[in-house]
Amino acid sequence: MNQGFSVNDLIYRANKLRSDSGESMQAQDYSEILDKLQRIIAKNHSSELAQVLYSEEAEEKLKDLIMRYLNSEQLVAKDKGNISELVDAIYYDMAGMGLLSPYLQDTDTEEINVNGYGGIWVLYKDRKVRLNETFGTPEACSNIVRKMSRFGNVILDGSKPIGDSFIARGVRMSGAISPCVDPDAGAIASIRKQKPSFITRENLIEWDTATAEELDFLTLCVNNGVSVAIAGATGSGKTADMGYILSCVPPDKRIVTIEDTRELSLAKFDENGVMINDVIHLLTKEEPNPISMLDLLKLSLRLHPEILVPAEMRGKEALTVQEAGRTGHTIVSTLHANSARTAYDRILTMCLEAGTSLSEERLLKNIVEAFPIMLFKMQLPDKSRKYMEIFEATGVENGEVTGSTLYKYVIDHYERDKDGKIIKAVGTHKRLGCISPELAEKLLIGGVPQEELLRFTKGGA
Repeated sequence: MNQGFSVNDLIYRANKLRSDSGESMQAQDYSEILDKLQRIIAKNHSSELAQVLYSEEAEEKLKDLIMRYLNSEQLVAKDKGNISELVDAIYYDMAGMGLLSPYLQDTDTEEINVNGYGGIWVLYKDRKVRLNETFGTPEACSNIVRKMSRFGNVILDGSKPIGDSFIARGVRMSGAISPCVDPDAGAIASIRKQKPSFITRENLIEWDTATAEELDFLTLCVNNGVSVAIAGATGSGKTADMGYILSCVPPDKRIVTIEDTRELSLAKFDENGVMINDVIHLLTKEEPNPISMLDLLKLSLRLHPEILVPAEMRGKEALTVQEAGRTGHTIVSTLHANSARTAYDRILTMCLEAGTSLSEERLLKNIVEAFPIMLFKMQLPDKSRKYMEIFEATGVENGEVTGSTLYKYVIDHYERDKDGKIIKAVGTHKRLGCISPELAEKLLIGGVPQEELLRFTKGGA
């Protein structure tokens, strides 16, 4: 190793001698040192941890950090006389993912599913691959899943055998161990990666995910006071699209985001490290002392956001979100739903979980007012992702949302290989309607020039 490593080794040996001689320094169990360093590095160096997953070259940088903190914190292990041995052990326990490491480092990997120690699937943009490798034993599988959960300070054990966590920024995982999983399987986990590369307008158009006009319309709405919700299933790419839309917001507009795991990176900096846009990123916190999305929503409303981004609506926080959307805040959020219209019913169900004296029809009208635009996105059988529908809701009649479909992806047919497997969706993005006079007026008041509005109204159709 280099000279810096030798110096660190000398410091460690000196600290070890002090502890062995009974001075004030006390040697600790390896597990105590590992726990402390995991917390310090996860808190102060999340980007370095993330790079370990994406780059083999980041290993040395993380090992240097481990050495630095071992000496600065004067940490000495009872059974480790050499710092290199201790650093390697900590690095492996902190960052080593065994057979999963190359797939976590592969920028093309989108998802990894562990169905037990002998069943692992890797999902890419255009295919799903079953690995021939295994963890070897159920215990080895369980150890890796426990390790992954610890990156987000979530401890899986007998008292809490299931949990949601994150390995690093943009890499979420959900896992379970025994007794919720058969001991013969060891553990199960689902790991979802957000690519470190940013999704651009050019990407979305090139992949035929959306048209230029659809993207222009969505960003026009968000930048001029019209809230947008993005509906779709897990893996449809909702968060990536939300990130693109928000990247088109002018730097002087104040954005507050709320996420369970940090995936949105909207802050922009100049060459001196000064933030040049007005963005706040907030994160929920699990037990002990949990802080929910609802807690952060209440805080956010006191921060005077022009655009409020509760990254995903899952439950009763939706009631507060729709109230914010009706009181002057532009909302950009996502939810799970099977179509644009049924997304409104899904939000209604979530609002009812919070408890309210409003009738369902009155509440549904409020939701339509809060979210006039609903984007439905879907991953098709050929693994491509499409904006299937952009819908404008205009009201509620007899308990049903009324409105019109502005844009729709119309499937003509699927191309198949010789085995009958779907390999390509063939279809067209079509414009089916124009925005309502009410929405046109709201956009005009929000600052959209008349000539720009003509693109989306009957006058420009």
